[in-house]
Amino acid sequence: MLSLIIKDHKQVELLLNVLTEQLAELESEQQSVNFTLMDDIVNYLRNYIELYHHPKEDLIYSYYLEHYVEDAAMPNRLASEHQSLNFLSRELSNSLNMIQLDSVMPFDELAVQLKEFVNKQRTHIQYETNVVMPLMAEKFTPDDWCHIEHLWKNGCLQEVQAMTEVNDTFNLLKLQIAQAGFTCEAEEDLCLV
Repeated sequence: MLSLIIKDHKQVELLLNVLTEQLAELESEQQSVNFTLMDDIVNYLRNYIELYHHPKEDLIYSYYLEHYVEDAAMPNRLASEHQSLNFLSRELSNSLNMIQLDSVMPFDELAVQLKEFVNKQRTHIQYETNVVMPLMAEKFTPDDWCHIEHLWKNGCLQEVQAMTEVNDTFNLLKLQIAQAGFTCEAEEDLCLV
C-alpha cells in the first residue's frame, strides 16, 4: 500500500509542477496564464486527494497510532495537515472560479494563495515521505499490511466505477496539460487499490 501512496505522490508532484509554472507566469504578469487548466488541476487534486488519497493515508496512520505508538497524546499531525490542505484547496478553487466568472480578484492575491497551496502540498509530501512512511515501513509486519488492505477494501471507501472515473479524469487532465504545452512525465495511470 505504501507503493500506491508513493505513486500518488509522484502524480501530485507532476500536477504541482504545472501549477508552479503557472505561478511563475502569474507573478511575471504574462498573458499565458491558463486559469481553466489551473482550476481543473486544483479540482482534480481536491477531489482525488480528499476522497481517496488522504483517507488511505489516514487509515494507515490511525492503524500505526493504535498499534505502535504508546503515547496516546501523540499529536496527529498527518490528519491535521490533511484538513488544512483540504481547506486550502477549497479556497484556491473558489478564487479560480471567481476569476473565471470575471469577478474582481487581484492576481497578486491569487499568486499568494497558489504559492501557499503548492508549498504546503510539497512540504506535506516530504513529511510523509521522509518521516511517516519510513516509520511504518520499519514497524509494520506483512500481517499488518494485510489487515490494513482488508480494512481499506472493506471500508466502502472506494468503488470500482468511481476509481475508473478518477483514472479517466487523470488521463484527460494529462492530455489537457500536454495540449497546453507542458511536459507530462507520468505515463502510467493511477493505480488505486
